[in-house]
Amino acid sequence: MTTSSGTVPDVSPSQVLSVSPSLPTNKLLDNLTKNQRLLQLLPQNYEKRQYFNNLFQTLLDDFFYSHERPDVQLYAAICLADIIRIWAPNLPDAPPEKKLNMFLFLARQLLALKKIDDPLFSRRYYLLENLSMVQSFIPAVNLEDNRGCQISTLVFNNLFNALQKNHTDQLKNLMIDIVTVILAEYESIPFSLLELLFARIIDPEKKLREECYELVESIIRRGESYLKPAIAEYFKAVLITEDTESLQLHNKIYYVFDELCHISESIVDELIPTIEHRLTVSNEKHRRDAAKIIAYVTSSPNNDFAQRHKTLWSTFLDQFKNGTSEIQLTCLKHLKSYFVNHPELRTDLEDVMIRLSLSSDTNIRSQLMIQIRAITSSNLLDISDKIKQILCGRARDKIWDVRKEALDYLGHVYKKECTNANWSNDTQKQLTWVANCIIHLYYQKTTQDKLLAERLLTFYLIPWDVNTDDKVKVFLELYSNVDENAQRAIREMIHSKFLFRRQLIKLIDFTLQMADSNISNDDKQLIELKLVSLIHVIALRCLPNPDKNESVLKSFTVYAIKNHKQSLTTNEESSIVSIFKKALSDGIKAKEAYSLANGIGQMLLEEATKEQKRFPGNTSEDQTTNGTPTIENNGHGQYRKMCGLIKTMFEKISTLLFDQETASKLLKSIFEKVSHEPEQPASYYENINQLLKVFVQYPLVFNSSESLELLCNLLKQRVLELAPTLIRTIEACAPMIISLKQTSMMTLLDSELSTYLTLHPPIAKRTLYCICALHPDKKDELLQKMIDDTHYDQFESEQFTTRLVLLGHMIQISPITLADIGKRILSNIAKHIIDKQQTNDDDETNMSTSFLHGDFTLLPDEPHADPDIGSDARVKRELVKAMTRAILGLRENASGLFNIVYKLIRKCIENDQDFTNEMSENEIIYIRLCGLSCLLKLICNSYFHTRIKPDDFLVIITLLRDSSSIIRQRTYRELTEHLRDPSCPIELLALLAFAAKEPEREHREQIRRSMLQIIDTRREHIKLQLSYKTAHTTNDIDQHNEQNPSTTNDKPIDYTLYPEYSLTYFLFFLSKSPAFILYDDIEMLHTMTDYILFLLDALLLRCDATVGLFYKGLLRSIKSSEDATLSLEKEDKPERKDEIKKLHVLVDLAYVILSQHASSLMICRASSNVPLPDMYFKKAKFNHLSYLPKDFKIKLKPITTTTVSDTLTTKRTIINNSETNNITTASSITISTSPKTTRKKRISEGENENEDDDDDNDDNKEQNLPNKRRKGSANSNKQRKRKLSNSITENEDNNSTASTVTSKKARKNTTTNSTNRSRVNFSYEKPQLRSASISSGSSTPTRKTRSKGSAKLTTKN
Repeated sequence: MTTSSGTVPDVSPSQVLSVSPSLPTNKLLDNLTKNQRLLQLLPQNYEKRQYFNNLFQTLLDDFFYSHERPDVQLYAAICLADIIRIWAPNLPDAPPEKKLNMFLFLARQLLALKKIDDPLFSRRYYLLENLSMVQSFIPAVNLEDNRGCQISTLVFNNLFNALQKNHTDQLKNLMIDIVTVILAEYESIPFSLLELLFARIIDPEKKLREECYELVESIIRRGESYLKPAIAEYFKAVLITEDTESLQLHNKIYYVFDELCHISESIVDELIPTIEHRLTVSNEKHRRDAAKIIAYVTSSPNNDFAQRHKTLWSTFLDQFKNGTSEIQLTCLKHLKSYFVNHPELRTDLEDVMIRLSLSSDTNIRSQLMIQIRAITSSNLLDISDKIKQILCGRARDKIWDVRKEALDYLGHVYKKECTNANWSNDTQKQLTWVANCIIHLYYQKTTQDKLLAERLLTFYLIPWDVNTDDKVKVFLELYSNVDENAQRAIREMIHSKFLFRRQLIKLIDFTLQMADSNISNDDKQLIELKLVSLIHVIALRCLPNPDKNESVLKSFTVYAIKNHKQSLTTNEESSIVSIFKKALSDGIKAKEAYSLANGIGQMLLEEATKEQKRFPGNTSEDQTTNGTPTIENNGHGQYRKMCGLIKTMFEKISTLLFDQETASKLLKSIFEKVSHEPEQPASYYENINQLLKVFVQYPLVFNSSESLELLCNLLKQRVLELAPTLIRTIEACAPMIISLKQTSMMTLLDSELSTYLTLHPPIAKRTLYCICALHPDKKDELLQKMIDDTHYDQFESEQFTTRLVLLGHMIQISPITLADIGKRILSNIAKHIIDKQQTNDDDETNMSTSFLHGDFTLLPDEPHADPDIGSDARVKRELVKAMTRAILGLRENASGLFNIVYKLIRKCIENDQDFTNEMSENEIIYIRLCGLSCLLKLICNSYFHTRIKPDDFLVIITLLRDSSSIIRQRTYRELTEHLRDPSCPIELLALLAFAAKEPEREHREQIRRSMLQIIDTRREHIKLQLSYKTAHTTNDIDQHNEQNPSTTNDKPIDYTLYPEYSLTYFLFFLSKSPAFILYDDIEMLHTMTDYILFLLDALLLRCDATVGLFYKGLLRSIKSSEDATLSLEKEDKPERKDEIKKLHVLVDLAYVILSQHASSLMICRASSNVPLPDMYFKKAKFNHLSYLPKDFKIKLKPITTTTVSDTLTTKRTIINNSETNNITTASSITISTSPKTTRKKRISEGENENEDDDDDNDDNKEQNLPNKRRKGSANSNKQRKRKLSNSITENEDNNSTASTVTSKKARKNTTTNSTNRSRVNFSYEKPQLRSASISSGSSTPTRKTRSKGSAKLTTKN
């Protein structure tokens, strides 16, 4: 082009050549070229520019715009551009349509710039440069009728489309100049032009054409001064006025905003109010979209958007915290970006996260856990306390998936840290909160949570697959740092794993027996019953989804039996049962067991593949036939379910956590630490003791020579803190030590144990039992020698208490050998003390009341000694316990020693002043609890139980009502511990029910839970015994009757073991309450109601449907009995009658409570009587009277009693392909008694109907009344029910808490019920108890009429 320094040529009209369309093409092109060269030399605003008017008018012809040759079009365009240049800033005169077509033609020529390899590219570049120099498109902007926008749109599109990556920067700058000038010329930039720019900065154009994005970015930055108001108006139109009909990109407005944030801060500042407004609109979708873009922008790296726009950030946080679930989920996705890119925003976001962690939406909590998992990046050492709080909270989430996500992540991170080479005790302390959070899950109610906690313990907290030394180190550090509850949970989990392994071993043994062809079918039936019972117990207590997994476990057992039989036929050794048994063997290592489990799983998967080929349509659900799993058509994914079950079971067994190698390393670690540093903290010894107490229950884990040697070496260290538990462990391992036959080890143990016999009583006692276990064949000789070598007359010796304790245990261990000498020594000790107190030797009473008031000494360093308990009190306690153990061992040989011990025990409990005269309050508690413990041992002993009197139980009740909470709690604890044994006397359960009035609510609820557990355990035990008995009876009855026809094998189980029988003793004990003086004391009867309800609520929670029959028979029996403990003297007759009334009024009260509280159970009829204990009750005439006061009212809500059927029988699987035997419902109570044959006529009076056997005239009058109401008995029933309803409503309105016992309610007698119960007769079916407070002669006519109607109903029944 011409420069300013060049010479301007003198142009004549003749130099401007014709470009007529009629010229040949080549001539036309030549003339265009020459004219272009001439125009190129001319400057802007050339004086003789009018010479080119004709050329301009010719070039406006459409001929050139549509010419077939591009070079002709190009040179025509260049000529037009040069003419515009020399005419600038004006244009030659032309019609508007011509001008529009000209500018469109020029704009179309710009598109060809993309062809860089085109020979005409240089001339096109010249065209672009020429158009940019004088801003040739400015006149086009001012064209009318929106023609300027049309031209601008075409220019923009062609320039953007023509842009290529290898274009020079100079060419790009020319494009930028053209676009920015056009945009600057507009007073108000059209939205369509803005959308052309926006379309190039968002996807997909942004990714497909980065060069175009950079070009538009430069355009926006250069023209932001005039683009800012236009863009702001565009955003207002979209986000505020929502006028989007003519807009194409309104749905991508937030993508545009995002890109503008990266391009121009000033433009974005202008848009912030609009975006903030969008966050507060009512439309949820609009708020969500706005929150989404703000979350994305503010979380992006390398910006301070949130810091610059505080108001917007605050509004966003409010929506994040309090918005809808959709908004919160949208914002949550950017949480990781915030923490990574903007650490300064963590404080604000953590507060929001805490709020979200408490959201009711499960998806929000789940997504929050996913984001936290990404935020922490498997590093929990540096996270804040707030995130720790969130993790711990979600670990207890009510939704399983959220809990699992949180806990699994915590476990994964913990394992990553503990397997790190830099793992240390300090790291463990920093992550203690993780371990506590995971382990505390074990205390959740569901089995699923318990299994997850056990799995996380095995796989993450104490990784089973790491080096054994590292595993022991991690385990000890974990156990020493977690809190007390977590420690207890770890012990329970280890115990559970060992117990589950033991159950699986038993399961495999039963399976092998079922596959053994040498066992008879009769024996297999009993084995099958035990197997089904064991499967049910395993599924119910150890597996998630018990019902489904019980079916799968049965199917696996059936398949395993079948598979083992086939392997025996083909002489193969690789049956599933044999592999399973090998995986559970004692000496196997964890990795070997896991490998065998994988082998079993692979075998099951192969069977699943075969089954799918045989039954391709069966893919989903279980199939059973008559409740029996089938293997022949088991293609509904059952084999895959078995594989999953095997995985679950092997994750739970103890082998993965503690095999023999791990146990040996654990003992080695303890030995090294104790030998190098004997002075360890007390907490360390306590932790080791707790762990050893768990392992001592499963001593096979120490069944290796290395472990046994380490136990001996630990004993040799003489660490008194570990001595009792360590000796107990050696005692449990005694059979294994004997099997080693190592004389040196036995000699070492004997030598060391002999020194422990002189230590404190707890250590000496355990040592004694350990010696007996190590020498089972010589224990009598050893004990005899020990007694012969011991001096028991050195009362002031420090060893006296220890010798006394050992003496009692030795007599109990070997009563036959040591009977005479043991009794003689105990008698001499007592006589010495009695002589010392100057009492009569022959007076047993004096001996039991005033012995042991001398001075005694104890070992000076006895551990765990209570300083408040003196030596005298301890010696008394140990002597009472020693004498108790002696008589427990001697039994029938105890002779007079029992009476002495019995009196001592009673005086201990009763706090006899002669016995506890000089004792402190703590010492008295100490002695009373000792007496309780000894008395309970006698009660639970089958021999001495018959010698226990009812007064002894009443003495225990005094402890339960003692003012000292320590005595009460310890007494309840002792009762609970003894009741764990299903054969324990049921009287103790009745005593436990006195917790109804325990002052501390938490303690009361704890006792109630214990009662429920005890009742369930007893019922399961009875069910199992009945099931075994039924199987024996079914299998052997024919053969047994042939051999011994006079003997039957169907003797029922002792009914006194049933938990329901505790009501018998409970009512008796209640009647002996010192506060219960008057039988018609209404306030006291309400108290008794609370007591009875406390027991009945526990008994009725999961009872059998037939229990109502038992309760009616029981109550009838008590009403037909008198208190056997009452005096028969004539002068005591009034008192005896009052005591009987108190007992019978409690029976009446119990029946009313049962009738209201469990009416569904009490609709049965019963004529049988329940046998009562002779020591408590004696037979008498049936008492028809009801002693409940007429104005005594109670109102109880009926409960839905959960009847428990015998699941063992209803779900029984016929594993041996034999017929199902009908098993008696195990929870039903069978009592063989002869029913009454004659009964007297009953007189009904609502709830207080009574049966009177007196022969006075008034009763005769009542019985001989005319029967005018017989025909209307059904109607009278309805009327009485209506009256009862009105009475109850009235009582409720008056805020009454009771309903009248004497309410006029009669049970509706349906035809079906009368048919089913027509042959059964029981006086309590319609309680005919006439109130004892109203004489027979004062009966009103109304009562007589009501009696006649009731008599009519009775006759019909």
